[in-house]
Amino acid sequence: MPNKSQKKYLIIVVSLLLAQLIFLLVVKYANQDIPLNYFSFAKAGNIFNLLIYAGIIFGILIGIRNINPGISNKAIATFLVISWLLLIISFITTKVKIVSAGIYIFEQPGDKVLTGLLFLFFLLTLFYFLIFLWSRIISKRRSSIVRNIFSTMLMLILFLILTLIYIDNVGYASGRWILNKNKKNIAVVLGAAVWSGNIPSPTLSSRVDKALELLEKGFVGKILLTGGKAPGELPESEVGYEYARVKGVDTSKVIIENSTSSTTGQIRWIENNLLADDNSFEDIILISDAYHLPRAIEISKFYNIDIKVAESVHKQDFKDRIANKIRESIALFNFWNFAL
Repeated sequence: MPNKSQKKYLIIVVSLLLAQLIFLLVVKYANQDIPLNYFSFAKAGNIFNLLIYAGIIFGILIGIRNINPGISNKAIATFLVISWLLLIISFITTKVKIVSAGIYIFEQPGDKVLTGLLFLFFLLTLFYFLIFLWSRIISKRRSSIVRNIFSTMLMLILFLILTLIYIDNVGYASGRWILNKNKKNIAVVLGAAVWSGNIPSPTLSSRVDKALELLEKGFVGKILLTGGKAPGELPESEVGYEYARVKGVDTSKVIIENSTSSTTGQIRWIENNLLADDNSFEDIILISDAYHLPRAIEISKFYNIDIKVAESVHKQDFKDRIANKIRESIALFNFWNFAL
């Protein structure tokens, strides 16, 4: 049994871990400029965060209660310092631009990539310490650092695979979502890539085609085209608008939003503009590809926005489908954990 000084130490450690969990949750909502009164533990990402910290806290309590020599005060203190440092630095990078605005990595702004990597290192630190604790408790033997790192990476891969399975098995085809014909509905086309020469990519054109179909059949009375400017090209929304105009759409029924560059930004724009008091839209129908809609819906839930969805018809070969699903699984996992 731990002595009095050890009990005091445990109280401090648990308090610091709970404070870190609370700070992480606050950071997530701050990353999206959402007030904390939107908070709910029912959100998938918040549940995941809670379970990770619960595993760490119970691991520390059990390990020290059993006087496990492998779980020392030094090891716990080292973890706390590193994890707090990484979390604080990650948060700072969301407020201060460290990477030049003109630098893009994998077609993503360099500052966002840096922030994502730092948050990922923070999460890996949590995974590593969770594995470190429970391997000591279960096996009673010291596991090597290399083995713990290997187990940490396996844990990350496992969660990414589970996220991929979630995306692949949750059907968001239009047939699952009953769309009512109503001129007060609005179709929101989520932005997609523009090809060289300001040509809409097949992804973008297929999303616009779906919106035009809903407009023609009377399911919506307005179309909102979203998406800002990529380096050297016109904004995605303006390219989509020109595509729709050439196809004969009544342009008075089309709204353009050209300031956002991400799905989260576009849904935030919906929150700030389409849900304003002076708008009288009934259903907001998000239009995107099937692999993308699960993340769009999860982000909408985070904002407490009630939306419907419609799947665009975009044929992809096997290689592209796999690549897009893997990318979406990483993006959704990132959003669940850090709201990025």
